Amino acid sequence: MTQLIHSSDIYKDTELALKDDGTYHCQPTKNNIGSLPTLFSDDGAFLQEPNSYLFYLKAVKKAKDLNPCSRALLKYYQFLESEQLEWNHFPPIKRLKPTYLFRSHLLKLVKCGELAHSTANTYMNQVKNFYLWTMHERFLRIKREQEAPFKMEFIQIRNQGMLAHLRPTFTLETSDLRIKVPKDSNSQNIRPLSPLSQESLDLLIAFLPKTSEELRLQILLSIDTGMRIEEISSFTLDALSTASPVAESQHRFELTLCPQSTGVQTKFDKSRRIEISIDLLEALREYQISERRLSRLNKLYTKVSHPLLLKQSTIEALKRCERHEPLFISQQGNPMTRETIESRWIELRGKIQKIDTSFRHRFHDLRAAYGTYRLSDLLDANLGTIESLELLMGWMGHNDESTTWKYLRFLKRKEVFKVKFGILDSIMHEAVGSKNE
Repeated sequence: MTQLIHSSDIYKDTELALKDDGTYHCQPTKNNIGSLPTLFSDDGAFLQEPNSYLFYLKAVKKAKDLNPCSRALLKYYQFLESEQLEWNHFPPIKRLKPTYLFRSHLLKLVKCGELAHSTANTYMNQVKNFYLWTMHERFLRIKREQEAPFKMEFIQIRNQGMLAHLRPTFTLETSDLRIKVPKDSNSQNIRPLSPLSQESLDLLIAFLPKTSEELRLQILLSIDTGMRIEEISSFTLDALSTASPVAESQHRFELTLCPQSTGVQTKFDKSRRIEISIDLLEALREYQISERRLSRLNKLYTKVSHPLLLKQSTIEALKRCERHEPLFISQQGNPMTRETIESRWIELRGKIQKIDTSFRHRFHDLRAAYGTYRLSDLLDANLGTIESLELLMGWMGHNDESTTWKYLRFLKRKEVFKVKFGILDSIMHEAVGSKNE
């Protein structure tokens, strides 16, 4: 079966040298792009076409995350191997082409509940992009239309945003390989918003004193600000220093998240302002100068000073730490990662489930709790719907306004959802404020 192996550091520039014994040796020189996911066939052969594509994405397109593409190509090549198909052989009959056979295979997995619609569609989209690249680079030569791996299509999408009256529809380029994803958020194939109820929040807060100081603050940051887990793991002292009071409130402050100026790794590299309670802000400042954190910081700076034996990805993370000092550091002195936070969250969730088996929330659901409670509070304060959504969109850093509208649709369906955002302020005071009194 085709396997995916992550290589060691890959260099764009190399030098070929002739050794004394008459053999040639390829020596890397510069432009280290880090580790690459690499596909090998069942018999250990290097799969040139998909691996060249992954190299192109990393070295030329400078893709930050190759996991979606590598997983899709792994799934595709495993399917080709099991069905004894060639990646570049396309019979004129559509149903016999490997791309359409793979699509049918994914739909079967969706039907039996082994795969979500959205994941299947992502796999298919990645395979389509791979073939577009192979045709452009002449790895795959198409002599006639009947031998093409798929058909390109242009579809009209209805604009459901706030400016739909100006542009009712927009055109999207796609292919006939696409797998439609159900839009109903109640569908079993799409996980709906799952904000924590007041009871779940109370139960979670009761467990926080039993967790590490870092996880406690990370959980409270997500609940109080709606920050994504990647933003929390890369949160810096520079971001903390941007705190400024909100004019309309004595209890709320604003912070700046920006990869360039404050070092926080936001989605889409967007800069935005977020809100935070004064209780949590003071708790973060207290943790910043704590002996526990400073001890971890010393270990981090030791690694920053001696990075030669580390992987390129780790070196890049350490360089970011050198420019922007992180607030959260692991016990081993490593930059905090989303994987570390998620692992600690899963451990905590397991402990909570011994009390309440229905507590199955993801860490991301804390962000959903912020969004729903905050929107409910804005609407209860008689702020207009559009104004409320615009504020929430800015605070949460949504790139598409349709994402923010999900929170409004959730509230409309949940008429019993009457809990106001003020409960989060009281939670912050209970969880961290009492220490400052």
